[in-house]
Amino acid sequence: MKKNNHYPYYEMPEIRDFRHLVNFIRESYPEKDAFMSEKNKKDVTVSYPQFAADIDALAVYFCEMGLKDEKIALYAENSYEWIVTYFAAICSDNVIVPIDKEITGAEVKNLVNDCGAKVLVHSASKKSAIEENKAEINTVETYIEVSEYEQIFAKARELIAEGKNEILSIVPDTEKLCALIYTSGTTGKPKGVMLCQRNLIYDMVNSCRNLLEPPNTVALLPFNHTFGMMACVLCQVYAGYIVYLNSSLRNVLKDINTLKPHHVSVVPLFVETFYKGIWKNAKKSGKDKILKVMIKVSNALRKVGIDLRKQLFKSVIDAFGGNLEMIISGGAPIDLQIAKGFEDLGITLISGYGITECSPIVSTDRNKDYKFGSVGLPIPGVEVKVDNPDENGEGELLIKGPIVMMGYYNNPEATAEVFEGEWFRSGDYGRVDDEGFVFITGRKKNIIITPNGKNVYPEEIEAVIQHVEGVNEVVVFEGDDVICAEIYTETPEEKERIKADVQALNKTLPSYKQVQKVLFRDTEFEKTTTKKIKRNYSK
Repeated sequence: MKKNNHYPYYEMPEIRDFRHLVNFIRESYPEKDAFMSEKNKKDVTVSYPQFAADIDALAVYFCEMGLKDEKIALYAENSYEWIVTYFAAICSDNVIVPIDKEITGAEVKNLVNDCGAKVLVHSASKKSAIEENKAEINTVETYIEVSEYEQIFAKARELIAEGKNEILSIVPDTEKLCALIYTSGTTGKPKGVMLCQRNLIYDMVNSCRNLLEPPNTVALLPFNHTFGMMACVLCQVYAGYIVYLNSSLRNVLKDINTLKPHHVSVVPLFVETFYKGIWKNAKKSGKDKILKVMIKVSNALRKVGIDLRKQLFKSVIDAFGGNLEMIISGGAPIDLQIAKGFEDLGITLISGYGITECSPIVSTDRNKDYKFGSVGLPIPGVEVKVDNPDENGEGELLIKGPIVMMGYYNNPEATAEVFEGEWFRSGDYGRVDDEGFVFITGRKKNIIITPNGKNVYPEEIEAVIQHVEGVNEVVVFEGDDVICAEIYTETPEEKERIKADVQALNKTLPSYKQVQKVLFRDTEFEKTTTKKIKRNYSK
């Protein structure tokens, strides 16, 4: 029996569906700005009332096109128009199909044909990729470029003035398909995850009840992924915060210094990059030793109730706009040393666990209730259990609750494979401790089974090797019946020293987890758009 000694959930207003959400933000935040972005080298803002009005206009336009229960595919970079399209498709009783901006025109053709989209909304930069494949796109009847939106909004407002706005007052069926998300995944063919309004709205409301975020953020994650849309948009507009829309990862620190956010949501690669950057800059300026001393002094003072981190580490925080107090990371477990390192500097690193099939947020650390190494506590109303646990209490994580998907689109066989009654098989291995905290060990499909039957999780060994100086990226896998580590380093002249350090680390690992072969590569590993390394290598 799990203990439940956790403090109460945060109070949040109930939201029924996306139409309710749009009306809620219009009425609740009449004086607030919703989005900020750079256009023509100037920062422009959009207020919450304007955002709601634009959603209404595009929803009416879609309705006037005769669209109902149709798929509206969206192939574009993150932008204000992207967000309006997502909301308007759902609010017009249609289905949004976000498409990864990184994939090719041929892949877009396959996905669009697979789902039968009638409309394809795209950015100007994607036009040529679409044109090259248009002859083989079978179902699309209308192509809309987001640069046309101002004219579309104007036309739709005329329709609204004429009273053609019935769609704005419908009560939607929250159990119907509203979003079809094709998973990128690190291996395998994309599958279409079917989500309904109940899934997404429940996840939004209850993620915010689990974790109280400080105000304002810079959106750094791709919106076509559910974590990017949920963490950087849905949870933010629900709370009435400003979202700065980052247009390029080259501008991350510039955008952070423009908005001066109190929190950002990222994937682990960003967390590692931020942390290594802090120490690299400290070393470059000759201040790394004094920073280490200051951390020791600060930690000693905190033990007697004196917290001076804001004053002591002001220069570190100033590099992130001066207000940053929380970094939220999802997508993979965070290195324990990095989590503790950020806390030492006065930045809370919040870990979470999510999967597209669960809308996506399953669990998060809580503001005053977390354990280093875990991915937090399940959000209210969601259960996580371990299937067939081993002697360490580890096994495949099963999830149940209102966030679990409807199934895979046109794929009943794949759907049946991942459901055990109401329980969804996540494909992730881990454990749940006696207080309900979830710990992730690794992906089921990545597990290495040794000749003596031991399970080895590559992610665990990778986390250890990542601490070796000079290791930028590492993938652990089985090759020729031995455990291998392939390493990318930006300092190839240190390969022998890195190899020796890995061999020294072996002494800290059980014999069955030790790396017996170290390989090097000259280029970074190929990654998904959420910066996860693709593991479809062969050696």
